[in-house]
Amino acid sequence: MRITVHYRLVLVLSGLGVVASLATLPVTFVLHGEIADLPPRPVLVAGMMLQASVVFALAAHLGLRAAARVGLPGAPLLVALAGGRPAPLADARLGRAVAAGLCTGLLVVAADVLLFRGILPPSAAAFGEVVLCKRLLAGLLYGGLAEEILLRLFLLSALVYLLARGWRAGARAGAAPIVLAIVIAALVFGLGHLPATAALVPLTPAIILRALLLNGLVGVVCGLIYVRRGLEAAMAAHAAAHLPLQIAPMLLMS
Repeated sequence: MRITVHYRLVLVLSGLGVVASLATLPVTFVLHGEIADLPPRPVLVAGMMLQASVVFALAAHLGLRAAARVGLPGAPLLVALAGGRPAPLADARLGRAVAAGLCTGLLVVAADVLLFRGILPPSAAAFGEVVLCKRLLAGLLYGGLAEEILLRLFLLSALVYLLARGWRAGARAGAAPIVLAIVIAALVFGLGHLPATAALVPLTPAIILRALLLNGLVGVVCGLIYVRRGLEAAMAAHAAAHLPLQIAPMLLMS
């Protein structure tokens, strides 16, 4: 990848990360808008934009570099567009990625009902009371864009790079470091949801297990799609998973 294309892509991914981060604010304001120690909203927005631009630029830069070193696809569609070439849409299999995401979301809903029914206290219902469009906006954009940049493009690629260098220095990554990286990134993804959960309910072993298992399932599927088809397909799958995750529970309760 040429240097100019690389940094153009870093700027694009950083911008997507900023937009995705801002998409979480409507939910944040509903759930925590009355907390006294929150800064004024203009200050909060400006600070979030600055922080997100730096974090996602670094994640994109390092993730793209690591992916290229170990033979992972990185972000093939965006690389092509940034370089002025036609995007290889057929190779990305975006339709299949969306279908996989929808099926994964339904599987997570079913697993939650079968395995974890009744473990969440009534205070957890606060998130479900947020208007659906706000929850979908946060899920589709932050989940689909931001979390995939951080967890798959950056973390998974970096883990494969580190593990592959340890096992097969100088060679393209084999299956073992890739599988291990997918699992580790999925576990980190699950753990990353615990602070938001803890803001609504006390953490118990069962609730922690629920976060690791359900979110980890999404993380594994998106990780597999990322290493085969690239970041854009993983984004499509993750965003699609949020449709049943947000809508199905409402239908089950009605």
